[in-house]
Amino acid sequence: MTTLQAAWAQFKAERSITLCPTSLTSDYTVLDKWVKLCPIQDLTQGRQIMTWVLQQTPVKTSRRVAMYIKSLYRWASNEDIRLIERNPIISFRMPKPPQEDEEIIVIPRNETAIVLIALEGHRRKPTSDWAAYSEFMLQTAMRTGEVRALKWEDIKESKILVHSNYTLTHGHKNSTKTNKKRWVPINARCQEILKTLPQKDEYIFPYNRMAYQSYFYDRMKELYLAGLATHRYRPYDLRHTAISRWIEAQIPVAQVAAWAGNSSEVIWKHYCNVTQEYEMPTL
Repeated sequence: MTTLQAAWAQFKAERSITLCPTSLTSDYTVLDKWVKLCPIQDLTQGRQIMTWVLQQTPVKTSRRVAMYIKSLYRWASNEDIRLIERNPIISFRMPKPPQEDEEIIVIPRNETAIVLIALEGHRRKPTSDWAAYSEFMLQTAMRTGEVRALKWEDIKESKILVHSNYTLTHGHKNSTKTNKKRWVPINARCQEILKTLPQKDEYIFPYNRMAYQSYFYDRMKELYLAGLATHRYRPYDLRHTAISRWIEAQIPVAQVAAWAGNSSEVIWKHYCNVTQEYEMPTL
């Protein structure tokens, strides 16, 4: 009988030919742990395995793992693989994803430093500078996956070319969320951050993105429960904050949209009504 762990090991070995090394040391490492922890190892019990995975927390991670498991079964049941005679989860329906909170949250100026200090103070690995990763997002309004995908060669003088995305499920992708390249200016603070980082890897931030998000959520939960933050902030709130601050600085919406990789319509709809610095004029 082929076990779940054995099948995953073969699947991973075959995929490693086309995957970049950082994918194997980040996302696939997380899957290794989940597969090992699964109490159901009989590969024919696919539906029970999927049910167990989807009962775990955090919910977003369990859904990502479930998608990998579905890919594993499609591969294992292929005619030229035949680790299993048929795919037992071919008709398995994934539950609807939880409703996302679409609220645009801007981190107040008096809480920004607290957030960064919290990320700096609990660093688990000396090589993973979560505070620098987060502040780079805050200064550039780049998406989490875009920062993870940045390479040193993307820096051109005082600008950085944003043209890739590092997803949680597929690793490095040579396209952004909107499939458009853009140039983002590097301000003085970004340049200071870059000078502190070692250039031992082709990536500027060669960290485990899934671990970063988990770490970020834990630190923000601590701040919120301690009454030091008004919200349990999410990594994406760093981007929201940057875009809102640009608008407050009276940078034209078209320019903000170009830097953020959005359309002007999106900026007007989601950000121009949430800045906290404007006051109603007396007429």
